[in-house]
Amino acid sequence: MRFEIVAFDLYGTLLDVSGLAKRLEPFAGPGAADLLARWRKAQLERTWREKSYEPFDAVTARALEEVAPRLDAATRRRMCETWLSLPPFPDAGAALESLRKARVRRAVLSNGTPVMIRAALAAADLDVDEVLSADDVRAYKPRPSVYALLEKEPSLFVSANGWDAEGAKRNGLTVAWIDRGTPPPALEPDLRVRSLAELAAVVWRERGVRVVKGTDLDPNTAQTEGMSRSAAITHARAGADKLWAGTVTIHANAKTGPHHHGPVESVIYVVRGRARMRWGERLEYTAEAGPGDFIYVPPYVPHQEINASRDQPLDCVLVRSGQEPVVVNLDIAPAEPPEEVKWIDSLHRE
Repeated sequence: MRFEIVAFDLYGTLLDVSGLAKRLEPFAGPGAADLLARWRKAQLERTWREKSYEPFDAVTARALEEVAPRLDAATRRRMCETWLSLPPFPDAGAALESLRKARVRRAVLSNGTPVMIRAALAAADLDVDEVLSADDVRAYKPRPSVYALLEKEPSLFVSANGWDAEGAKRNGLTVAWIDRGTPPPALEPDLRVRSLAELAAVVWRERGVRVVKGTDLDPNTAQTEGMSRSAAITHARAGADKLWAGTVTIHANAKTGPHHHGPVESVIYVVRGRARMRWGERLEYTAEAGPGDFIYVPPYVPHQEINASRDQPLDCVLVRSGQEPVVVNLDIAPAEPPEEVKWIDSLHRE
């Protein structure tokens, strides 16, 4: 799994809701932890059952009024403001920074309003690249419209709340659940970790060096008559953005017509056989390469690739500086007559 974006739930995942208990003691006394537990439960249950949408700050205020009706309005207001400065989990900052170094976009996907999310992140000194709020779709998790704010294919959603991880999984996201001893999701997540630090390590493992075995090459790539091509390094298979690499077997006595590859640079490494390259405005220059030799083809240079052997295949490794198989066929009268056998297909024409 190679992710381009990792999206975190905020409350209970990056920020420690239980850490509010100490801050609530001046308002609620020694029973602050018990009050917080009831407040959080009422807050979530309101998001699950209410049919008419209210922003999360309003939901939070109404939940507190429900569980602590004897507190005066001014006290409740100050208690609600503590949600703007929740303490982060100890490894949250380091995990987000580690993901930044891994070149992964970091997002928050939360029930909180954008103002609540950004204020809490700033207070916790946590840096992300994108904020996605349930307020944008006027619905709450686990409604599908909230999870739909995150693209499925390149994304990983992370939550320490089992019900949230389950909701994301039911709606087609790849999900990591942080097991901090809370009730697990009913659906098995794609990843189970015990901390944000462990999650960052998993992402680094997947985003780092990739070994593609010779037995795992993909033949489902652009093919040319007279040759067999298999992809090894592509965006889909290895996460490469600027390179394509694979193997090419050129059949005996085969060659291309004159062409160039636009702005793409190519490097050919000869593994077995004999390669002959012709290039120039009239293909007037020629050179040959054998096993262990490298061939560099610059952008826009007219050239022709030839298997110099009439009875042996030519095996090569090909690396390109782009993901697309750019081929610009050319109408060139060669300096000397070409061989009869050519590669002729939708990419290389006669």
